[in-house]
This record gives sequence, structure tokens and C-alpha cells, in this order.
Amino acid sequence: MHLVSALAVALPLLLAAQTIEEQEWHLDALDVYSAQAQARGDGVIVAVIDSGVDAQHPDLAGQVLPGTGFGRSEGTDGTTDADGHGTGMAGIIAATGRNGGALGIAPGAKILPIASADEKEQFGLDAVAESIRWAADHGAKVVNLSLGFSSSMTPTLVKAVNYAIEKDVVLVAATGNDGREVSAPANINGVIAVAGTNKEGKPWASSNVGADTVLAAPAAGIVTIAPHSVYASGYAEMDGTSAASAIVSGVAALVRAKHPDMAAKDVVNALVRTATDLADPGRDAATGFGMVNPMGALTAQLPPVERNPLLPPPPSTTQPAPTLAAQRPQQPVDVEDRLPFVAAVAGGTAVMTGLLIVLPAIRSRRPKPVSARDTPPTPW
Repeated sequence: MHLVSALAVALPLLLAAQTIEEQEWHLDALDVYSAQAQARGDGVIVAVIDSGVDAQHPDLAGQVLPGTGFGRSEGTDGTTDADGHGTGMAGIIAATGRNGGALGIAPGAKILPIASADEKEQFGLDAVAESIRWAADHGAKVVNLSLGFSSSMTPTLVKAVNYAIEKDVVLVAATGNDGREVSAPANINGVIAVAGTNKEGKPWASSNVGADTVLAAPAAGIVTIAPHSVYASGYAEMDGTSAASAIVSGVAALVRAKHPDMAAKDVVNALVRTATDLADPGRDAATGFGMVNPMGALTAQLPPVERNPLLPPPPSTTQPAPTLAAQRPQQPVDVEDRLPFVAAVAGGTAVMTGLLIVLPAIRSRRPKPVSARDTPPTPW
């Protein structure tokens, strides 16, 4: 459904000697194991608005709640995934790491799958807006949006985002993968817009960037799970800001688990205030406030904030205190719905390396299949 140009490339035989978890380089890069000693996401529901989530994957056993579907997926409970992208995102967030399988950032969290494809098997603006509202009404504390649209924000999407923020939800979205401006809904005030980095901690070349960028996270060579119907091995490697968004959603789940009484606005504040600066001091277009810092966000002792720091200050006759949102220009609302981008990532052994966001008629980079120990690499 949302997969890009195919690459029939097998991973080096060296990977066959590693478990899937050992191939997840981002876990060490972000010191996730130390963070998981603080919290594992227990008690937190993360909504994954995507292509659905394969609830039968062994690495998600017991982690996937019954969800719902909109658009073409209406009438489903979101627990199947013919595409693989949503399953890959759920794995990055909450895979359990059993028996050498994939380990998510927040393996104690529950996944609420919301399949949101329209009749053309792409994500539609209305379906995504409905999905955000549904997630906020059904217990989600974090919403992951590894998808995007080439249009600017529309009133329907903005209202859905504002609704979720009012319901105390943390919203995280991918900036996009075609090297252009930050896509919607990542460019909507209050949403954590996540750009990508490579293994060297530098900006990932294909990441969309701009004044709306809030955080950065690994986006290159991310190993995750995939439905066995998509890749026989059940695993894939992918590139894309979709993966970066899922990583930040996982970190948000860790913070909400350790601090269950902390409001969403304070979770967002903790994430942005503790980010590791990657460029000049302060916010920049390529990496926002910097690399997400799980341990920093979990252990920071910050005073509560009055509102989500990514929102502009309310109108006032007095001079309001500056917010993080004031550090970037506000985007006008564009009521014209243009061609949507679709998140492209999938499965096990190949490049889910293509968890990209691309134009509807184009496929993202196809994920390369990845193999676990004692399982030879499976070429796509």
C-alpha cells in the first residue's frame, strides 16, 4: 500500500549472527536500556494511526488492543495489516523483545491500532482527522502519526489536533521524507514534529525540515517487525521519519508511564527542554531542539507549564511570557486539500527501509527484510 521502489537487496551475512534486538542500533544510540530501567510504558495507551497493526505478530503478543478503522478500513478493528507500515511503527514503539525478537522503546505500553486508509488505499485528511478524535476519546495518551500530507493544515485537521490536545493527549508526527517542507499534521501547532537523523547523528538527507521541526530521532536503517504475510521472516529494516516519529512516541509513553499524573503539556515540555542539541545552540530547521533524550526526559525536574509549549500564547492585553512556539513563524491555514503523502514502510527483512512519506502515486522505499539468528537473510 505505502511502499516505495523495490530493492531486492539481502542484508550482509554478518547480520545473521545477530538477534533482531542486537540489530536495533537506535536502542544503544539513545541509551534506551537505561531509560527502560526507569519505566517501560506500563499503563499507557499509544494510538498508531496507520495501515493497521498485525496483532498476531509474536513480538506484539498481548500488546495490541482492539481498535477501529476509517475510510477504506471502516468496519475493521485495526488488528490486521496487509501493508506492514503500521505494524512496523507499533514494533518500534512497543515490541516486547521476547526470544531475541524486536524490542520497542516502551514494551509495557499498549497499542491502539487505527487503520485510516481511504478508498484509494492512501491516507485521507478526513480519515486521519476522525482517527485523531477517536483515539482521544478511547484512552490514548500518545498518538503516533507516521504519515503526512503535502497540503498545509486544513481546518478539519487543526480542529482534530486541538481536540486531542484539550483531551490531554501527546501528538507526535513525522515531518516527511522528500526533503521538502514539514508536512501536515506535523506542521500544526502543538504537535511534536520529528525529523530524521542517521547513524552518525547527522540530519538524514531525505528528511523534510523547516521552522516547524521540533525534535529529531534516528531514521536510517531502523530494524523493526513486519507481518509475516509481508515478509516471511517477520522483520524489516527501514529508513524514514516515520520511524523517527515512532521512536519519539515510545519515549513519550515512557515519560507518561513514569509520571502518570503529568499533564500532556508537561510531557511535551520535558521532551523539548531535555533534547540533545545537534547544531548551533537553540532550535534549528533540520533537527528542531535536538535529538530526543529518553533519560533526560524521564529524570528532568521541571516546573509545570501553563500550556503546551508548542502552542502560541493566548491573546492578551499584557505581554505574555514567550513560548517555544513563538520561536518559529506560524503557518497559514490552507483550506485546499492537495495530494496526500503516504507513509511507506514495511516488514521484516527488507528495507522497511522505506518507511518514507511519499506522494500517493509513488511508493516509498520498500523495507529490506531482516533476519534473526539462525535464519538466513531473505531477499525481497
